[in-house]
Amino acid sequence: MKPSNIPHFGLYGDSSWINDPEFFHIEDIESRSSELGWKISPHRHAKLFQILILRSGEAKVQLDGLQQKLLGAWAIIVPAGVVHGFRFAPDTDGRVITIAEPLLEDAYKEKAAKYIKPLLSQAGQINFNGNRNVFNELWPLIQQLESESSYIREGRALMSEYLIKAVLLLLHRQQKTNGDANEIAKTGNGNAHHLKELIEQHYRQHWSSHQYAEALGTSASRLNRLCKATFDQSVLDLIHARLLLEAKRSLIYTVRSVEEISYELGFKDPGYFSRFFKRCTGVPPGKFRAQSNQASL
Repeated sequence: MKPSNIPHFGLYGDSSWINDPEFFHIEDIESRSSELGWKISPHRHAKLFQILILRSGEAKVQLDGLQQKLLGAWAIIVPAGVVHGFRFAPDTDGRVITIAEPLLEDAYKEKAAKYIKPLLSQAGQINFNGNRNVFNELWPLIQQLESESSYIREGRALMSEYLIKAVLLLLHRQQKTNGDANEIAKTGNGNAHHLKELIEQHYRQHWSSHQYAEALGTSASRLNRLCKATFDQSVLDLIHARLLLEAKRSLIYTVRSVEEISYELGFKDPGYFSRFFKRCTGVPPGKFRAQSNQASL
């Protein structure tokens, strides 16, 4: 049976919350997934980033509503809050790195921020199959990170932090080499990215563009121009995209009714929610749910 809510985990299968600002964890893909038939059901983590490094094998990857089949050497980026699931071919070789958000907060204030923060801002995959030389630089860092996690040694946390940053920088380089179309636009003004953080906090309250602008100490017109320059979307587009994403998650991964979902997302009228959903997707919520349930990992 599908759960009534999308499950939140610390690590997969462990519902206990990991409240450690320096927490990181690395494990072999086989160690957890082989006992589960090589399938990790859709779930999400509230305050943990995950990076999967595939060395060889095959993985069917689900990130929110998107599915993709990956063969060979890949990195998979899973930011906090993103619903994700996997089905691995037996004997797939790879590692799963889990990092607490606070561990990266200092990095966001350093010179590395311009490389690391965009990389981890949204889910995606980075292909290493065409550049094994870079992957051969990456893999020893993964092995060293495993070693640091296995023993209690002086400076262990600091060494792990440096290694994680080195891993992220190599991922950024490969992403740039691939010309990743999913990399978000960069801006010298932090307001655009701060806006996304505010939308994450208030999208259920249906804040207006003026409310977001007031919270950021700017005008609605200036904020819209900044959004257009940074994300090629208006403030309203970003608000609607976040509402739509959560609506899709609820329709795919829960058994709540359309009416319940509409109220949970702050809509006062389920009919308006249905019209909003159809306007954005071209299909009503019920039909979207039926179509989504036809395909699974």
